[in-house]
Amino acid sequence: MKTVRLTLRYDAETIHPMHRFVADSDAFDAYRMVHGNFAGTDDNAFIFHVVGDPDVYEAALEETGRVSDYELTRTDDRTFTVYVRDAPEEVDERLLALFTEGSLVVLPPIEYRSDWTVRFSVVGESADLRRALEGVPAGIETAVDRVGQYDGSDAAVGALTGRQREALRVARELGYFEVPRSTSVEDVAGELGCAPGTAAEHLRKAEEAVMDALEL
Repeated sequence: MKTVRLTLRYDAETIHPMHRFVADSDAFDAYRMVHGNFAGTDDNAFIFHVVGDPDVYEAALEETGRVSDYELTRTDDRTFTVYVRDAPEEVDERLLALFTEGSLVVLPPIEYRSDWTVRFSVVGESADLRRALEGVPAGIETAVDRVGQYDGSDAAVGALTGRQREALRVARELGYFEVPRSTSVEDVAGELGCAPGTAAEHLRKAEEAVMDALEL
């Protein structure tokens, strides 16, 4: 099976109103869908994990005409989960059909970003992946960030390239992440057979990829 990491960029006509609200507001730091049931006839059910102001978010939910029901659960002052029943528009139905058809499985979390993009990974057969990408509706730009073989890893590990994974493994074995640190980036570079600057870049990008993929 192949795995593909995708970024979809929405325009003003296709973006979901709650995604647009969160993206354009300074009250939120992270917005991720962690679970979804797409089998509804009139609406779909989703669970989101949000870092931001729950009162501001709930007020926006009340005003949107897309949400038929919701339940918001606060975990601390600026972190909450929300269960939502959402009535999809035509563009949403088409996307859901494309990326759940045949062999395709979407790997959570699905990250809704402040630049009106959505980022997620999909696993499936090459023909089904190709067909889904070719069918993305107008008004949504698609970027393929990474293609590889699915190895059963979770989203955080799957977000890494092979070289990034190797850099993290070597750094961990040498004690780079211990407190206090018991090795240097030069030592990591020596094990990897690359320059210290290259090793540092591998580690920086690996840490960024893992943090982006984690459900925080």
